[in-house]
Amino acid sequence: MMAFAVLLLAYLVGSIPSGYLLVRTLRRLDVRRYGSHNVGAINVFRVGGPWLGLGTLLADTGKALCMVVLASALGLSPWGIAVTGLIVMLGHAYSAWFYLREHRFSEGKSVASCLGVLIGWATVGALPWPAAATPLAVWIAALLAPRLLTGHWPCISPATMSATVSVPVVVALSHAGPAFATISAFMALLILVRHKHNIQRLLTGTEPRLGERRTTEVPLPSPAQDSPPSPTLPHEAQRSVPQH
Repeated sequence: MMAFAVLLLAYLVGSIPSGYLLVRTLRRLDVRRYGSHNVGAINVFRVGGPWLGLGTLLADTGKALCMVVLASALGLSPWGIAVTGLIVMLGHAYSAWFYLREHRFSEGKSVASCLGVLIGWATVGALPWPAAATPLAVWIAALLAPRLLTGHWPCISPATMSATVSVPVVVALSHAGPAFATISAFMALLILVRHKHNIQRLLTGTEPRLGERRTTEVPLPSPAQDSPPSPTLPHEAQRSVPQH
C-alpha cells in the first residue's frame, strides 16, 4: 500500500507542468504555442528567456530528485525506488494536469526529470556519482564539439538523444543492480519516443538550433496532428520576451 501511494504521488508530482506555469504566470504566454511546443527547459528558454529556462530545469529536476529520495526514505525496495523515478518521468511526459483540462498531453520529454532521477539514485547510494554525471557530460560534449569544429551551435536534440542512449549503458556498467539497470533502459526509451517530432524536424531540416528564437504564434496542434509546425513568437509578444 505504501509503494502504491508513493507511485501515485510520483505521477502527480511529475505531472506538474513547471515550465508552462512559469511562462504563463510571468510572461502571460502559452509556451506550447511556440518553438518545439515543448514545456521543458529548452523551449522555455527560447520563449521566456534564460531565467525562466533555468527555473524550469531546476523544478523539473527537483521534482524527480525529491520523489526518489522520498521513496528511499520510506523504505521502498530497489525496484520501488527505481520505478518511482520512471513514474515521475511518465507524469511529466503524459501530464494528467493537461489531460484533465484539455484532453491532450503536453510535449514534455522528461529529460530534466531523468537527470533528477539519476541525481536521486546517486543521493541514496544506488548509483555512483560519476555514473550519474556521465550522461550530462555526454550531452555537453555533443553540444560543444560541433561548436568548436564549425563555429555554429548545433540542434540540441541529437545531443540529448546521445546522452539518453548513454544512460542505461553507464547504469549497467556501474553494477547498480538489475532494478536500476532495467528501469534506466525504460527511461531512455521513453525519452527517445518523446523525441519523435524532433526526429521528423531533423529529417526535414526544420529543427531549431541552440539559441535560435521563434517569433510567430500558431494555434496549438490538434491531438491527432503527428508533426506540429515550429512556430515563433508574434510581433506584439516580442516585447514580453527578453532578447539575448
